[in-house]
Amino acid sequence: MRYLLCLFILLEGCARAPLKRVEDAMRPVKSAPTLIDSLSKEGFFSALKKHIEVMKISRQVMDPMVFGERKIEKSKYIAALELILEHQNDWTEWISKNFDFYEVYGKTGWGEIMSTGYYEPQVHGSHQKSKEFSQAIYSTPKDLLTINLKYFANKFPKGEDPEILKGRIEKNNVLPYFTRKEIDTDHKLQDLSLELAWLDPLDAFFIQIQGSGVIEFENGEKIRVGYDNQNGHTYAALGKSLRGVIPKEKMSMQKIKAYLQTLSRDDQQKILNINPSYVFFKKLESDAITYAGMEVSDGRTIATDLKYFPKGALAFLDIEEPQFETPTDIEAKSWVSMPRLVLDEDIGGAIRGGGRVDLYFGKGDPAAQKAGVMKQKGRLYYLVPRN
Repeated sequence: MRYLLCLFILLEGCARAPLKRVEDAMRPVKSAPTLIDSLSKEGFFSALKKHIEVMKISRQVMDPMVFGERKIEKSKYIAALELILEHQNDWTEWISKNFDFYEVYGKTGWGEIMSTGYYEPQVHGSHQKSKEFSQAIYSTPKDLLTINLKYFANKFPKGEDPEILKGRIEKNNVLPYFTRKEIDTDHKLQDLSLELAWLDPLDAFFIQIQGSGVIEFENGEKIRVGYDNQNGHTYAALGKSLRGVIPKEKMSMQKIKAYLQTLSRDDQQKILNINPSYVFFKKLESDAITYAGMEVSDGRTIATDLKYFPKGALAFLDIEEPQFETPTDIEAKSWVSMPRLVLDEDIGGAIRGGGRVDLYFGKGDPAAQKAGVMKQKGRLYYLVPRN
């Protein structure tokens, strides 16, 4: 699972009333859109094949799968996806004829979503703390508790949705787990042998934001780390706190990082501590793993709100992608329509409600350049096999 987070979630006009029931999260369209895929056909079928293999064994893919008011057995949905593999010559036409389109509840109207982007950073690090690499990324502490309040449902008002909390025990009391400030500034986890690597503080922060990353050490050794757990504190977007120095319409990951790099380490950390949420990692032997258990697929994996949208589902995302003049630009020159089929495999801490989606762009600087400015309206439809 990846702890998906966006630095720059902005309020967009007058949003709809928040969703309360999964049955209201999507509905059949009155008129199906034209299914166009702008990416590689080979890439889609490679991603779909791996997706199906993991989907069969994933415990994170619910059974039945819920599409608004319609429920489908997981095995039947998998069988429908397997049939797509047999129609590679006319894949988009075949899908259009054999699947119904369901439009999502939306941010301001049915079908309309706000899409951000994420990627896998590639950074330098060290096995030892140094002046340059002064911030650790940690594995999950042994004293981190998971408290599922559904087991205490009789203590809550009827209809209230119990949460999952994270905590620790101190003097026989269950307390919230340490915040970012307590971990990074007050060093509450030092001397516990939890350090996976030492990084530049900004790299450590942004790897947590993305939920995975590749770290290259001084001797050339590389490791890949991925999300393992989280401290339970609510994510707070830095962008909202920086609107006095970065205009709202210019807010992006690149702009935020560039501003933070002008500050001293102490001033940087004060701003980073605004976000109390903290991610713990584990070493990975494969590409970054999504919440549903699949490896991420460039341009195909999306993250949505688990409460309303089914993991494992095939969807159609009609969206624009940014275009740049040079590899170092921090503002897009233009936006180009790039509709594509996508796979709902992931979740994110800032991806909430019926009108939000996060699109995975890939690894390294080119992916970071696109993901960092991605904040575009689009349309999202789920594909449901016809009866």
